[in-house]
Amino acid sequence: MRTKFVFLMHPMEAKKTKNGTGRITHLALPGSELHVGVDFRDHPRVNELIADPGRSCRLLYPARRASSDASPAPCPDADPVVFVLDGTWPCAKKMMRLSTNLHGLPRLPLEVTRPSGFVIKHQPGRFCLATVEAVDAALHALTREGVERHDAAASDALLRPFRRMIDIELAHAAAPGPKTYRASGPFKRPDQRGRDRSGSGRNITFLG
Repeated sequence: MRTKFVFLMHPMEAKKTKNGTGRITHLALPGSELHVGVDFRDHPRVNELIADPGRSCRLLYPARRASSDASPAPCPDADPVVFVLDGTWPCAKKMMRLSTNLHGLPRLPLEVTRPSGFVIKHQPGRFCLATVEAVDAALHALTREGVERHDAAASDALLRPFRRMIDIELAHAAAPGPKTYRASGPFKRPDQRGRDRSGSGRNITFLG
């Protein structure tokens, strides 16, 4: 793989051991890096990568409509780097707001053709994917640009542990008896859900 993925993980996400997909994705991608924090503007390694003239850095984060955030054509002579914010939607927004060194990076556009398979999480929109799904979509985008070679087999290999994890959690949630960890019963389908009652969005996932 030519692209270096750099995961910028919120501390709350770093504490997850059961279903955080950022760490799973990091372990699956050779040469990737993972850094934990909230404000990365003075992070030595992040700034080193951004300032390196031999690298072409982009950010995996939703772009504003009709803005100049769209990704330019990749530089064929530079090593591609993709920064990925890993955390719930509110956490990712705070990380982005504070990490001003990321603001000038062009965004990597994704084609999201179907809703997230992370059905055990609440998400505010179809563009909100689990980290592993977002990285898979990014690899497909980079393949269309001629930067990577991410085919169906590679995509399946990357997503297989994630899908297996979801199957296991759904099975446990649907299991009868008092031992199930989910007293409210099976998970609802994404189209049956609303926002959390508090209105804070704390259960709504952007990447996680």
